Amino acid sequence: MNNWFVCIFITILLWAMTGLIYKAGIHKDAEKYTGLKYSVSVGVVFLVISLFYLITRDEAFTIWESALRYWPMTAFGIIYFVINTISFNGYIYNEVTVESPVEGISGGTSTVLLIGVYLIMGRVDSISELLTPLRTTGILIILFSIILLASVRNREAKSREECEPDAQRASWKWRGLGTLIFPVMFSMVDALETVITGVCLDTTYGYSMPAGDSIIIIGMEYAILAFGCWIYIYVKEREFYSPLKKENLPRLLGSVTDNVGIVFYSYAMAVDSVSTDPVLAIYPLFTMLGGRIFMKEKVTPVQYISAICIVAGSIMVVTDAVI
Repeated sequence: MNNWFVCIFITILLWAMTGLIYKAGIHKDAEKYTGLKYSVSVGVVFLVISLFYLITRDEAFTIWESALRYWPMTAFGIIYFVINTISFNGYIYNEVTVESPVEGISGGTSTVLLIGVYLIMGRVDSISELLTPLRTTGILIILFSIILLASVRNREAKSREECEPDAQRASWKWRGLGTLIFPVMFSMVDALETVITGVCLDTTYGYSMPAGDSIIIIGMEYAILAFGCWIYIYVKEREFYSPLKKENLPRLLGSVTDNVGIVFYSYAMAVDSVSTDPVLAIYPLFTMLGGRIFMKEKVTPVQYISAICIVAGSIMVVTDAVI
C-alpha cells in the first residue's frame, strides 16, 4: 500500500463524511442565521490552521505585506467567505444525497474556467484545443442531469403540496433550481479557488506565492470575517453563539474533516497529480450512500440516477483534463 493510495483513501473518506456531518448539524427547529453560524465554526478551524502554519514557518512573514503582494488571493478570500456562507443554506433545503453530487461538479467547473483563462491569456489558439469531445460530453451530461434533477424535485414537491392542503403555497419552487443554486454556488467558488491558486502559485506565469502564505492569508481573513458574523449574531439574538455546544459540534467537526481532507489531498497531489482529481471525483458517491444508510434519506430512483450522472460527468471532464 503506497503513500498515494493512503492519502487518497483518507481524503475520500473525510470529504464524504464532511457532507454527512454538515447535514447532521442542521437543527430541526427553525433557526436564523444558519449560514453565518456555520461560518463561525469554519472560522475557528481556519484560525487554528493558519496559526499553526504561521508558528511553524521558518521565513519571516508579514501578513499585511503578503496580503498586498498576492492581492488576487486576498480578494478571493472575501469572495470565498461570502459564497461559502450562503451555500451552507443548501443543507437546510437539500438532502445530502443531492447536495454532495452538485457540489462535486467543482472539478468540471474549474476546468471550464481554466479554458476561459487560457483563451484570454492566449496560451491556446482555439477553444477546440481544450474543449475535447470527452470533456464536452461530460459538461453536457452535468448540465442535463442538473436540469433533470431540478425538474423532478419541482414536480415531486408540487405534487406533495397538492396532497397536503395545509402545506405552504409555492414552497415547491425551493425544491428545484432554488435549492440547487446553493451547491452550484459552492462549486463555482471552489473552481475559482483552483484558478486563483494556480495563478498565484505558478512560478512561470503567476506570482510565485509560497503555498503556506495562501493558507495563512485565507485562514486569517476567514477567521476575521467569521468573528464579525459572531458579533452580528450576538447583536441580533442577544446571546453568544457557541460552536462548542453539543447541538453545534457537527458544524465544527465538519469543518475539521473538510480542512484535514485538504491536507491529505495536497499530499496526494504531490505524489501523483495526474491520478488524484479523477479518483477524488467519486467521493460524492460515498456521501450518497451514507445519506441513505445513516440519514435514512428517501430519494427517488430518478434523483439517484441524475445525481450519479452528475458524478459521472464530473469524472469525464476531470479525467480528460489530465490524460
